[in-house]
Amino acid sequence: MSTQLRIFKADAALKWFKAGWLIFKTQPLTFIFMHLFIGIVGLLSLFLPVLQIAAALATPFLTAGFYQAVLTKQQGGKIMLADILKPFSAKGNRLGLFRLALYQMGAGILIALLANGLFADAMAVMTQPDLDPNTAISQMLESISFANVALFLIALSIYFTSFAYAVPLVYFNKEQRILNALKSSFMVFYYNILPLSVYGIICALLIVVSMFLSLLPLLILMPICYISFFVSYQAIFMPVVPPSDDSNIKPLSSEQSGRFDA
Repeated sequence: MSTQLRIFKADAALKWFKAGWLIFKTQPLTFIFMHLFIGIVGLLSLFLPVLQIAAALATPFLTAGFYQAVLTKQQGGKIMLADILKPFSAKGNRLGLFRLALYQMGAGILIALLANGLFADAMAVMTQPDLDPNTAISQMLESISFANVALFLIALSIYFTSFAYAVPLVYFNKEQRILNALKSSFMVFYYNILPLSVYGIICALLIVVSMFLSLLPLLILMPICYISFFVSYQAIFMPVVPPSDDSNIKPLSSEQSGRFDA
Protein backbone atom coordinates (compact mmCIF):
# COMPACT_ATOMS: atom_id res chain seq x y z
CA MET A 1 0.00 0.00 0.00
CA SER A 2 1.39 3.36 -0.98
CA THR A 3 2.10 6.01 1.62
CA GLN A 4 -0.58 8.69 1.74
CA LEU A 5 0.46 12.34 1.73
CA ARG A 6 -1.34 15.64 2.14
CA ILE A 7 -1.09 18.68 -0.14
CA PHE A 8 -0.72 22.22 1.24
CA LYS A 9 -0.82 25.78 0.01
CA ALA A 10 2.25 28.03 -0.02
CA ASP A 11 1.45 29.70 3.30
CA ALA A 12 1.91 26.38 5.12
CA ALA A 13 5.66 27.01 5.01
CA LEU A 14 5.27 29.92 7.44
CA LYS A 15 3.24 27.74 9.81
CA TRP A 16 5.90 25.02 9.71
CA PHE A 17 8.68 27.46 10.46
CA LYS A 18 6.70 29.10 13.27
CA ALA A 19 6.00 25.70 14.81
CA GLY A 20 9.72 24.91 14.57
CA TRP A 21 10.55 28.06 16.52
CA LEU A 22 7.92 27.35 19.19
CA ILE A 23 9.26 23.82 19.72
CA PHE A 24 12.88 24.98 19.69
CA LYS A 25 12.40 27.56 22.43
CA THR A 26 11.00 24.95 24.83
CA GLN A 27 14.52 23.51 25.23
CA PRO A 28 16.89 25.49 22.97
CA LEU A 29 20.30 24.47 24.33
CA THR A 30 19.58 20.76 23.94
CA PHE A 31 18.51 21.19 20.33
CA ILE A 32 21.59 23.34 19.63
CA PHE A 33 23.94 20.70 21.06
CA MET A 34 22.15 17.95 19.16
CA HIS A 35 22.65 19.79 15.88
CA LEU A 36 26.29 20.52 16.76
CA PHE A 37 26.81 16.81 17.45
CA ILE A 38 25.51 15.92 13.98
CA GLY A 39 27.76 18.61 12.48
CA ILE A 40 30.82 17.39 14.36
CA VAL A 41 30.29 13.84 13.09
CA GLY A 42 30.19 15.23 9.54
CA LEU A 43 33.32 17.33 10.05
CA LEU A 44 35.27 14.41 11.50
CA SER A 45 34.65 12.46 8.31
CA LEU A 46 36.18 15.33 6.31
CA PHE A 47 39.34 15.57 8.40
CA LEU A 48 39.64 11.83 9.03
CA PRO A 49 38.77 10.00 5.79
CA VAL A 50 38.90 6.67 7.62
CA LEU A 51 35.67 7.73 9.38
CA GLN A 52 33.76 8.62 6.21
CA ILE A 53 31.92 5.32 5.96
CA ALA A 54 31.13 5.27 9.69
CA ALA A 55 29.81 8.85 9.54
CA ALA A 56 27.69 8.09 6.47
CA LEU A 57 26.17 5.07 8.21
CA ALA A 58 25.56 7.02 11.43
CA THR A 59 23.94 10.12 9.91
CA PRO A 60 20.43 8.63 9.31
CA PHE A 61 20.42 7.34 12.89
CA LEU A 62 21.43 10.72 14.33
CA THR A 63 18.85 12.52 12.17
CA ALA A 64 16.16 10.11 13.35
CA GLY A 65 17.30 10.74 16.94
CA PHE A 66 16.91 14.49 16.44
CA TYR A 67 13.43 14.01 14.99
CA GLN A 68 12.49 11.67 17.84
CA ALA A 69 13.53 14.41 20.28
CA VAL A 70 11.19 16.82 18.49
CA LEU A 71 8.35 14.32 18.83
CA THR A 72 9.13 13.88 22.52
CA LYS A 73 8.86 17.64 23.05
CA GLN A 74 5.56 17.73 21.16
CA GLN A 75 4.29 15.04 23.50
CA GLY A 76 5.28 17.18 26.48
CA GLY A 77 8.39 15.29 27.57
CA LYS A 78 11.93 16.44 28.33
CA ILE A 79 14.96 15.60 26.21
CA MET A 80 18.71 15.39 26.68
CA LEU A 81 21.65 15.20 24.32
CA ALA A 82 21.99 11.43 24.69
CA ASP A 83 18.51 10.99 23.20
CA ILE A 84 19.99 11.57 19.75
CA LEU A 85 21.60 8.12 20.05
CA LYS A 86 18.37 6.25 20.81
CA PRO A 87 17.77 5.05 17.22
CA PHE A 88 20.97 2.98 17.45
CA SER A 89 19.23 0.78 20.02
CA ALA A 90 15.65 1.03 18.70
CA LYS A 91 14.43 -2.44 17.82
CA GLY A 92 12.69 -2.87 14.50
CA ASN A 93 14.03 0.36 12.97
CA ARG A 94 17.79 -0.14 12.88
CA LEU A 95 17.89 -2.37 9.83
CA GLY A 96 15.77 0.06 7.82
CA LEU A 97 18.00 3.02 8.72
CA PHE A 98 21.12 0.97 7.98
CA ARG A 99 19.80 0.00 4.56
CA LEU A 100 18.82 3.61 3.88
CA ALA A 101 22.36 4.71 4.75
CA LEU A 102 23.75 2.20 2.25
CA TYR A 103 21.38 3.48 -0.46
CA GLN A 104 22.41 7.07 0.28
CA MET A 105 26.10 6.17 0.15
CA GLY A 106 25.58 4.45 -3.19
CA ALA A 107 23.64 7.41 -4.58
CA GLY A 108 26.32 9.80 -3.33
CA ILE A 109 29.00 7.79 -5.14
CA LEU A 110 26.95 7.92 -8.35
CA ILE A 111 26.58 11.70 -8.02
CA ALA A 112 30.34 12.04 -7.52
CA LEU A 113 31.05 9.87 -10.57
CA LEU A 114 28.61 11.94 -12.62
CA ALA A 115 30.33 15.16 -11.52
CA ASN A 116 33.73 13.73 -12.44
CA GLY A 117 32.46 12.73 -15.86
CA LEU A 118 30.69 15.99 -16.64
CA PHE A 119 33.35 18.34 -15.31
CA ALA A 120 36.53 16.36 -15.95
CA ASP A 121 38.00 19.10 -18.18
CA ALA A 122 37.31 21.80 -15.60
CA MET A 123 38.93 19.72 -12.87
CA ALA A 124 41.95 19.12 -15.09
CA VAL A 125 42.37 22.88 -15.51
CA MET A 126 42.16 23.42 -11.75
CA THR A 127 44.90 20.86 -11.07
CA GLN A 128 47.41 22.41 -13.48
CA PRO A 129 50.42 23.71 -11.52
CA ASP A 130 51.71 27.29 -11.83
CA LEU A 131 48.71 28.40 -13.89
CA ASP A 132 47.68 32.04 -13.67
CA PRO A 133 44.42 32.26 -11.65
CA ASN A 134 42.70 34.48 -14.20
CA THR A 135 43.68 32.13 -17.02
CA ALA A 136 42.56 29.13 -14.98
CA ILE A 137 39.14 30.64 -14.35
CA SER A 138 38.73 31.55 -18.01
CA GLN A 139 39.69 28.06 -19.20
CA MET A 140 37.52 26.41 -16.58
CA LEU A 141 34.45 28.41 -17.62
CA GLU A 142 35.07 27.60 -21.26
CA SER A 143 35.25 23.88 -20.48
CA ILE A 144 31.88 23.82 -18.71
CA SER A 145 28.79 23.56 -20.88
CA PHE A 146 25.32 24.70 -19.88
CA ALA A 147 23.90 21.27 -20.74
CA ASN A 148 26.30 19.55 -18.33
CA VAL A 149 25.46 21.99 -15.54
CA ALA A 150 21.73 21.50 -16.13
CA LEU A 151 22.10 17.71 -16.13
CA PHE A 152 24.09 17.75 -12.91
CA LEU A 153 21.60 20.06 -11.17
CA ILE A 154 18.72 17.79 -12.21
CA ALA A 155 20.54 14.74 -10.83
CA LEU A 156 21.38 16.62 -7.63
CA SER A 157 17.76 17.73 -7.22
CA ILE A 158 16.51 14.16 -7.61
CA TYR A 159 19.08 13.00 -5.04
CA PHE A 160 18.12 15.58 -2.41
CA THR A 161 14.36 15.34 -2.89
CA SER A 162 14.42 11.53 -2.82
CA PHE A 163 16.31 11.36 0.47
CA ALA A 164 14.83 14.47 2.16
CA TYR A 165 11.95 12.67 3.88
CA ALA A 166 13.37 9.15 3.66
CA VAL A 167 14.67 9.02 7.25
CA PRO A 168 11.33 9.80 8.96
CA LEU A 169 9.46 7.60 6.49
CA VAL A 170 11.66 4.64 7.39
CA TYR A 171 11.85 5.40 11.12
CA PHE A 172 8.35 6.65 11.94
CA ASN A 173 6.24 5.24 9.10
CA LYS A 174 8.25 2.02 9.31
CA GLU A 175 8.59 1.83 5.53
CA GLN A 176 10.79 -1.22 4.96
CA ARG A 177 10.98 -0.86 1.18
CA ILE A 178 13.64 1.79 0.71
CA LEU A 179 12.75 2.48 -2.90
CA ASN A 180 9.16 3.19 -1.84
CA ALA A 181 10.44 5.62 0.81
CA LEU A 182 12.57 7.40 -1.80
CA LYS A 183 9.64 7.55 -4.21
CA SER A 184 7.31 8.94 -1.53
CA SER A 185 9.88 11.56 -0.55
CA PHE A 186 10.32 12.61 -4.18
CA MET A 187 6.55 12.83 -4.73
CA VAL A 188 6.21 15.20 -1.77
CA PHE A 189 8.18 17.80 -3.70
CA TYR A 190 6.09 17.16 -6.80
CA TYR A 191 2.78 17.76 -5.03
CA ASN A 192 3.93 20.32 -2.45
CA ILE A 193 6.38 22.31 -4.55
CA LEU A 194 4.86 25.67 -3.52
CA PRO A 195 5.07 25.40 0.29
CA LEU A 196 8.43 23.64 0.17
CA SER A 197 9.82 26.28 -2.20
CA VAL A 198 8.65 29.03 0.16
CA TYR A 199 10.13 27.11 3.08
CA GLY A 200 13.46 26.78 1.25
CA ILE A 201 13.50 30.48 0.40
CA ILE A 202 12.85 31.41 4.04
CA CYS A 203 15.71 29.21 5.27
CA ALA A 204 18.06 30.41 2.52
CA LEU A 205 17.38 34.09 3.24
CA LEU A 206 17.94 33.62 6.96
CA ILE A 207 21.19 31.74 6.30
CA VAL A 208 22.41 34.55 4.05
CA VAL A 209 21.60 37.10 6.76
CA SER A 210 23.48 34.95 9.27
CA MET A 211 26.57 35.05 7.06
CA PHE A 212 26.79 38.79 7.69
CA LEU A 213 26.51 38.27 11.45
CA SER A 214 29.60 36.09 12.02
CA LEU A 215 27.51 32.95 11.41
CA LEU A 216 26.62 32.82 15.13
CA PRO A 217 22.86 32.95 14.45
CA LEU A 218 23.26 29.64 12.59
CA LEU A 219 23.57 27.94 15.99
CA ILE A 220 19.93 28.85 16.50
CA LEU A 221 18.70 28.88 12.91
CA MET A 222 19.85 25.42 11.81
CA PRO A 223 18.15 23.50 14.65
CA ILE A 224 14.96 25.45 13.94
CA CYS A 225 15.23 24.47 10.26
CA TYR A 226 15.65 20.81 11.26
CA ILE A 227 12.67 20.98 13.60
CA SER A 228 10.40 22.81 11.15
CA PHE A 229 11.33 20.38 8.37
CA PHE A 230 10.23 17.51 10.60
CA VAL A 231 7.02 19.44 11.29
CA SER A 232 6.46 19.59 7.53
CA TYR A 233 6.90 15.81 7.41
CA GLN A 234 4.30 15.41 10.15
CA ALA A 235 1.90 17.74 8.36
CA ILE A 236 2.23 15.78 5.13
CA PHE A 237 2.47 12.21 6.42
CA MET A 238 1.52 12.22 10.11
CA PRO A 239 -0.95 15.07 10.76
CA VAL A 240 -1.81 14.01 14.32
CA VAL A 241 0.99 14.01 16.90
CA PRO A 242 0.72 10.59 18.61
CA PRO A 243 0.14 10.62 22.39
CA SER A 244 2.99 9.90 24.78
CA ASP A 245 3.23 6.59 26.61
CA ASP A 246 3.65 8.58 29.83
CA SER A 247 0.26 9.77 31.10
CA ASN A 248 1.91 12.20 33.55
CA ILE A 249 3.22 14.58 30.88
CA LYS A 250 1.19 17.21 29.09
CA PRO A 251 1.65 17.58 25.31
CA LEU A 252 2.28 20.96 23.71
CA SER A 253 -0.65 22.89 22.36
CA SER A 254 -1.76 22.36 18.77
CA GLU A 255 0.04 25.55 17.66
CA GLN A 256 3.26 24.71 19.51
CA SER A 257 3.44 21.12 18.34
CA GLY A 258 2.80 21.96 14.72
CA ARG A 259 -0.22 19.70 14.43
CA PHE A 260 -2.11 19.85 11.17
CA ASP A 261 -5.10 17.63 11.88
CA ALA A 262 -7.57 20.27 10.71
